[in-house]
Amino acid sequence: MEAANFLAGNLRLRVTVKALQTFTAYRQKRFYNREAGGQLFGTVRSGKWTVLEATGPRKGDRRTRFGFWPDRASEQQEINAFHVRGLTYLGDWHTHPEEQPRPSPRDLATIAGIVRESRHQLPGFLLCIVGRAQFPAGLWLSIHTLSGEIKKAEAALPLASAETNP
Repeated sequence: MEAANFLAGNLRLRVTVKALQTFTAYRQKRFYNREAGGQLFGTVRSGKWTVLEATGPRKGDRRTRFGFWPDRASEQQEINAFHVRGLTYLGDWHTHPEEQPRPSPRDLATIAGIVRESRHQLPGFLLCIVGRAQFPAGLWLSIHTLSGEIKKAEAALPLASAETNP
């Protein structure tokens, strides 16, 4: 497995192997698998965001075949802990039991609320949905801005070798 690279407008996004492995571990391959999810943490550098870690799911999360409700108190604790390590909260991820996932109206409303209600310096947050298909087809990635704009990320060629740090 290799890191995945995406473009969302002028924003370059890189999802490391470590984060992709978390997604793969919780992909809903069987009819009895429940949705899972967590948060995305990484670095922000002039026009390039790197997702280094994907957390979750946590014990307090509520999970069903077609739904995921995170434990918000545990999420805030994660944000605080990763901030101490110098990593930035970049957004949320969860699974869907479909080959090529798309966000539901509830998914869009939830991420819009997080963007609006959070104190942050970013132009917005990422929404990542993991489907059943192999990546990149089985991965929805978009950035949701304060102005309400949604930019879907498209798979891109690997970054130049000087930028391929995991």
